[in-house]
Amino acid sequence: MVVTATLLAWAASYAFAAGLLALRRAPTHGGDTTRVRRVLLVRPFTGDDQAAAMAMATQPICPAGISLRWRGCAADVSDPAWPVLGRCVETLRRAGVDAEATITGARGPNYKADQLGIATHDHDADAIVVVDADVDLASVDLDALLRPLMGCTPDGRRVGVVWSPPIEPWARSPADRVSRAILGGSWHAFGLLARLDPHLIVGKTFAIHRDALAAIGGFGPLREHLGEDFELGRRCEAAGFAIACTPRPVHSRAKDRRFTTVFQRYVRWLWVVRAQRPGRLLAYPLLLAAAPLLLLAGLATWASSPWAAGIIVATTIASRAGVTVMAARQARLRIGPRLLLDAWLADLVLLAVFARVGFGRRVRWANRTLRIGADGRLQTAAE
Repeated sequence: MVVTATLLAWAASYAFAAGLLALRRAPTHGGDTTRVRRVLLVRPFTGDDQAAAMAMATQPICPAGISLRWRGCAADVSDPAWPVLGRCVETLRRAGVDAEATITGARGPNYKADQLGIATHDHDADAIVVVDADVDLASVDLDALLRPLMGCTPDGRRVGVVWSPPIEPWARSPADRVSRAILGGSWHAFGLLARLDPHLIVGKTFAIHRDALAAIGGFGPLREHLGEDFELGRRCEAAGFAIACTPRPVHSRAKDRRFTTVFQRYVRWLWVVRAQRPGRLLAYPLLLAAAPLLLLAGLATWASSPWAAGIIVATTIASRAGVTVMAARQARLRIGPRLLLDAWLADLVLLAVFARVGFGRRVRWANRTLRIGADGRLQTAAE
C-alpha cells in the first residue's frame, strides 16, 4: 500500500510539474540595441566535421546600426579546421561581411574556453557573440540576443548574458532523431528548462556585454571547466548580472552521427551537471527522464492494484505527450507520431546516460580523455 501511494504521489508530481511548465514562460527583458554598436562574433572551430564546415560559411543577419566583425578561430595550422576557415572567410567577405580567421594556439583543457579567451583578448567591441561551429548563422536572431543586454530585470539587475536554445532540425540517422527529440521533444529541451531555471545558460549561442565579461575576468579563467557556460553564468550572477533567454531557437546542422557520438555528448552534459550543479542531477530520473520508470512502475502494480496502475499509466502517458507538444512548439518542429515515439527513446537514452555518469570520472572530448577532479575542474591524463 505504501509503495502504491508513493507511486501515485510521484505520478501526480510529474503531472503537476508538466502543468506548471505549460503555465510558465521564460522571463523576457526589454532593452534597445543603442547600448551595443560594435559586435565581435566569434566562432571557435576544430576538426573536419562536414556539417560544421557548412554551417561556418553561413551568413549572419545583422541588425541595422550594428558594426559586426566575424572572427573564426582554430587552435593551430595543422588543425583540419584551418583551411576550412580560410574558405569561409573568402565566402563571407564576398558577401560583404567583415570576416577574419585567427590561430589561437589554444591547448585547453577546455579548447573552446581557451580559444575564446585568446580570440577576444584584444577586442574593442561593446558585446561578444559566441556561436558554435555547427550552428546555422541564418537562424541566429542577433537583434534578440543584443537588445536585452544591459537592460534591467524587475529586481534592478543588469542583463549581462543572453542565450538562445539550440535544436537539431536536420536529423537523418536514428541517433540524430534521438538527439533532436531530446532538444525538441522532451523535458530536456532547453527552451523549456529556461522556464524552470532562470540561472540556466547554454553556451552554444550567446551574447555577453563587455562590462559583464570584464567583471568575470574574461573567458580565460573558464578553461579548466568542462561546462564553461555554467561557470560563466555563475560568475556573471555573482558579479551582479542577470541571464536572459531568447524565445527563438537556433539551428544546429549536426547530422549523420553515430549513437556513440550522441551518447557521449549527453554524458558530457550530465558530467557538467554532476560536477558543477550536483543538486540538479537527481532531477533526471525523478522528473526529466522519469516517464519510462513511471510507466514500468505502474505496469508492475497492475496485478495488486489495477485502479492505481491505470491512473499512473494514463497520467504518465498524457503528461509526457503534453511535454513533447510544448517542446516541439517551442522548437518549431512538426508534431507527429515519429516525434512522439522518439521522445520516449530520448528519455531512455537520458536514463542510460545518467547511469553512465554514476561511474568513474573520465570523459571523452575532442579526441582526448580528460578527468574531472573533485572540484569540478578538468585535468589531463598526465595531471
